[in-house]
Amino acid sequence: MKKTLFTLFFALMTVAGWAQEAFTGTYYSKELKATLRINLVEKNIPLKDLDFDETYGYMTGNLNGTWVILKVKKADDKKALVRMVSDMGNDAQDVELKRTDEGSVELRLVGEQNIKTVEDRKYVKMPKVAVFQKK
Repeated sequence: MKKTLFTLFFALMTVAGWAQEAFTGTYYSKELKATLRINLVEKNIPLKDLDFDETYGYMTGNLNGTWVILKVKKADDKKALVRMVSDMGNDAQDVELKRTDEGSVELRLVGEQNIKTVEDRKYVKMPKVAVFQKK
């Protein structure tokens, strides 16, 4: 019985690892002029300019600061729900990442919208959905 439970637990953990492994790499959005660097398998992406030693990733570019992925709420092979916080720590945003068949990542803002882009030296709301292509 213990062997069966152990085997089942190990199999589930392996599947969870494969699911998160799909969300690794560096992506770029031409529309937002922003880069998304992620590794949802392991919290190992450093941000030297900020006080974050290791993160699951970050989004930077033509935005209101750098947005850091601090928590992976849930993930499978097609979608992941993560919690991002601004580099100032005053805003947080739930974000759904979805893999597309073309190999890109679709970023969808969930709930209240806190991430903004810069246009003509003004902050404007970021689109609810943005597509990031693999670099």
